[in-house]
Amino acid sequence: MISARTRLVRTLVATSAAAVVTIGTVVGAQALAEPAPESPDAPGGQTAGSVYANRLVDPSTLISGAASGQQYSYWSQGSDEQLHLSTATLLEPRGSRPAAGWPVVVWAHGSDGWSASCAPSRNRDSGDRTAISRLLGDGYAVIAPDYAAVGAPGAPQYSDVNATAHNLVDAVRAAADIGQTDLSPKWAVVGQSQGAAAAVSLARNATRWQAGRLDFRGATATSIPAGYADLVAGLSPSSTAVPTPVVADVLYTLASQDSTDLEPILTERGSDLVQKAQTLCTEDLVKQVGGTQLADLVRKPLASNAKLAASLRKSLALPTIGFNRPILMSQRLVDESVVVPSSLRYLAEAQLASNKVTMSTYLTVDQSDGERQERAAVKAFLKRLY
Repeated sequence: MISARTRLVRTLVATSAAAVVTIGTVVGAQALAEPAPESPDAPGGQTAGSVYANRLVDPSTLISGAASGQQYSYWSQGSDEQLHLSTATLLEPRGSRPAAGWPVVVWAHGSDGWSASCAPSRNRDSGDRTAISRLLGDGYAVIAPDYAAVGAPGAPQYSDVNATAHNLVDAVRAAADIGQTDLSPKWAVVGQSQGAAAAVSLARNATRWQAGRLDFRGATATSIPAGYADLVAGLSPSSTAVPTPVVADVLYTLASQDSTDLEPILTERGSDLVQKAQTLCTEDLVKQVGGTQLADLVRKPLASNAKLAASLRKSLALPTIGFNRPILMSQRLVDESVVVPSSLRYLAEAQLASNKVTMSTYLTVDQSDGERQERAAVKAFLKRLY
């Protein structure tokens, strides 16, 4: 059997010429994985979940708890039915590898920003690093993907739940190739915010989308953006107030749409912030939003463009039925990343509708205590999946 290191060398040699032509130089998967139109067109025979290039991660930059890492670019199909290059990082934990290989967890991050410069492979924040470090410490190999087509103008897959979920599955399929015998076929997903929506989709669809020996075990989803589809599709001058990070998420969603559709709808302030959303990462965009609310973004209802509203409602909708793998749906009472009442209502409906759903809430208004209880619940649930 070809070793992972041998495959790494062969992959880089085979792809370097194409990468030089397209991107200028081979500096690793970060550069190779920029989505269309910067990325090369998928050559004939390439399929979703196949590796484009990979490289070893510099040991000095590894996240705490990782023994080794590879960063790789891979093909993934977006909601536009085109193949796009995305980037992911595969990290293996310290210690002795189990005979069956390291069990795999996909870390599905929350919204970092719409610009390619905000992608976690380039600019991973401290919260991401801490979460991944904990998973490594629990003995899981961690796959941490970017989301396909980040930064591509008019790329609707940024705001498409199932496209994001497909991207995660394709990252696992590609990692199975470069990880080889180091990885177990058993995998699960831990999703936060935007990633939580994808985790919900995977609890329904991953068993159909995975390939080969892969064995999807289930998911955990925290800070689920429930009601987000209605929030965006129902955007109007009378929209109710929401936390500022939610306003930022709406701006990223709008930034991924065709600007000609938005021009008659947005206010001057809304247009300015949508333009900023195309370049600023989340922390900086939240600062720019300041006290601006959803109602300040539009001069008339987004539903005045019925096609746009219907498309967004469909792509952002979350299911409450049809799950075929266990999923933990978790929500803290203090959480600025979502509209908490909407999330709690969704969790209750999903648990009533499906015996695959476990609902977890925490009766504390102390944010730190709520986060601690949530981490413990996720850890315990994840352990049961394997």
